[in-house]
Amino acid sequence: MNLFFDTSALVKFFHEEEGTQAVTTLITQENNIWISELVRIEFTSALFRRFRNNDINDTQLNDAITGFKEEISFFNIEPLWHVIIKEAESLLEKYGKIQGLRTLDALHLGSFNLIAENDWFFVAADENLCKVTQLMGFQSINPLKFHDK
Repeated sequence: MNLFFDTSALVKFFHEEEGTQAVTTLITQENNIWISELVRIEFTSALFRRFRNNDINDTQLNDAITGFKEEISFFNIEPLWHVIIKEAESLLEKYGKIQGLRTLDALHLGSFNLIAENDWFFVAADENLCKVTQLMGFQSINPLKFHDK
């Protein structure tokens, strides 16, 4: 199965929190894991925000960053091409006003939309982002609501 992770879901693989078990199950099964190149900087930013908010300590921060750097080579990484920025802009025009699609989410969805086939899943720990994905005609998985069958 092809799974495209946005950062909100992927971070759960590297830091224990709600949804971690679901994300771990999805990644460690025999699935093809895809991410946008954007994850590289967004992931670190998310961890630093958790550190500043005292949600994680220095050891947890360093462990998560180290784990991410070791594991990222096992993921399929979609580069941030100009065509993806154009696709994200189009998605924002279509889903931003009413659905509240945000900039970075549009970039993830832009990458996904350009490479995904009908049987792919978009994985995000964001209910609104999952809803937009479904409006686009794709399937989504929210690890906060995922139950391994």
